[in-house]
Amino acid sequence: MQSYHEEVLSVAYGIGRFFRKTFTASVVEGPLLDAQEVQKLPHMIVCTHRSHTDYFLAGYTLISRKFRNLRFAAGSNLTKLPYIGPRFRAFGAFDVEREIAFERDYVKKLCFRVVEMMEKRDAVMVFPEGGRSYSGATLEVKSGILGAAALLQARRPAEDVLLLPMAISYEYPPDVPWFGLLLRGKIFRKRTQPFFKRILGSLFYFGADILAFVPFLLAPRTGRTYGAVYVDYDAPVAVRSLVTFKPDTAVAGKDEFFAQRDAMQQLAKIMRRRFLALFRILPQHLLACLVRERTTLAVSDAEKLLPPLIESLRAAGRNLKSVDGRTPAEIVAQGKKPLLRLKAVSQKGDTLTVRKKQIIDYCAAPVLDKTAP
Repeated sequence: MQSYHEEVLSVAYGIGRFFRKTFTASVVEGPLLDAQEVQKLPHMIVCTHRSHTDYFLAGYTLISRKFRNLRFAAGSNLTKLPYIGPRFRAFGAFDVEREIAFERDYVKKLCFRVVEMMEKRDAVMVFPEGGRSYSGATLEVKSGILGAAALLQARRPAEDVLLLPMAISYEYPPDVPWFGLLLRGKIFRKRTQPFFKRILGSLFYFGADILAFVPFLLAPRTGRTYGAVYVDYDAPVAVRSLVTFKPDTAVAGKDEFFAQRDAMQQLAKIMRRRFLALFRILPQHLLACLVRERTTLAVSDAEKLLPPLIESLRAAGRNLKSVDGRTPAEIVAQGKKPLLRLKAVSQKGDTLTVRKKQIIDYCAAPVLDKTAP
């Protein structure tokens, strides 16, 4: 009988082959990781969330670096789907019930469950923005499931509980062209809507992902590719070096979950700042930021406007690895490719014109992201 880790590995091999055929490049950068040493301590991998692909890409990155017993939080809307759901679970997914994910009692029970996984030294991976970012911006980090790391650290004040921050940036995210339809469906699906409108909303909501991911899953057969993808991570950091904890876990007669709420919220803000510093700014992000304010923009003007924009991001501590060392002309030329493919812009002569403002706004959002207070 296969061990749990061997079962995950058997899925990982297929995932690796799929990604090698689907992405033109997979770039992973960060400090040297000794998975065996990290897994001697309780730990949690904390990742940004832009696409459903994140689950498999981040998980595969960890497994290829010898992490064992992968566990990751995924919405029950995915894990209970036919065909794809069993593959999520086989790769280590555990359910998060979307409908009640923000209810206090549910979050509390979920945190205690994650604490148990961390105590067993499972490689627990979470996406604490609470869902994919449909805007392209880094969302507010929720203190919910991330709070499990704070709870465990409060229980073990003399032992490190580690966090490993990770960010994923796509040259061509498969979901993006269909986010407009998905968001429309999300509005229609609200419980306050009439029954038939909720049915229509579900068709839009799930149909958007089907339209996005069927071509993606078929890409190795059709020869379609999705550009480069970038995974950037930091060195593991101890929770106790980031936040302070109240020594009395029975504050005002409440349980330890209530007692450490301040520490959890503080940790959430810190993680959002880490995400902003890690998330890789790509050429299309810069070009989209420039063109969104003007509707039309000459390529030559974009080249002149780029240097001060890049320097402002550098001063803010953003990740510019993909544009460092490139000339403005090279950045604009590279940035045009995904925007043209997404039909977010058209080009006539030297002039770029916005065609799909929603996609331009999405691509510009990482540049416009502000640090949480």
